Amino acid sequence: MFKKSFILIFISFLFTACSFKMPEFLSFSSIDYLELQKEADICRDLDTEKEKLECYKKIESTNSFAQIRLGTYYSTKKEYKESLKYLNMAKQSDNLYANLPLALLYYTGEGVRKDINKSFELLKEASDIDPIAAFQLSRFYLQGINTRIDYDRGIKLLLFAGTSGVLQAQDLLSNIYKEGLYGAPKDQVKYEFWLKKAKDNKEDKNSKIYIF
Repeated sequence: MFKKSFILIFISFLFTACSFKMPEFLSFSSIDYLELQKEADICRDLDTEKEKLECYKKIESTNSFAQIRLGTYYSTKKEYKESLKYLNMAKQSDNLYANLPLALLYYTGEGVRKDINKSFELLKEASDIDPIAAFQLSRFYLQGINTRIDYDRGIKLLLFAGTSGVLQAQDLLSNIYKEGLYGAPKDQVKYEFWLKKAKDNKEDKNSKIYIF
């Protein structure tokens, strides 16, 4: 239940009337993020919440993915002071995957003063790395949230997210090319391509990086 509700919150928080590439490697820093993620995944794979929490706490000072997951954990508990502490720790460690959950808090105003511009800037900063952030940022450009409408930019972000396996982006792209939305012409070939991508997407792995 925790995993499902968490994913729902973090993937769909910007959905409006229409209707966030977990890359194979993390290359935005010289730090070995693959090893850090692997270490944090050991905690995630434990059986109980208590065991996971104890495990993450042991590595919280050195592992930015543990910090992100502790931040999201406390956010779901509505313990926003603790959530912000850990997410900001990860941000200060230059882990751009911290931007998405921070952007959610600033967008909704939970635990912080609501700041749409801050949310926008956080997503923008991470959008070349985090495909879910790219997907969420696309909504700003497609709907003119906190910025001028830019269909080209929005669709480019969707394409990055969809190519990287974000299911919601694939669904939206198929609908865009089916209906001719956001300035894009109807395109049966592209519609069928993205429809198949979405149907074949048995497991969107992008959110696993955030799952406690």
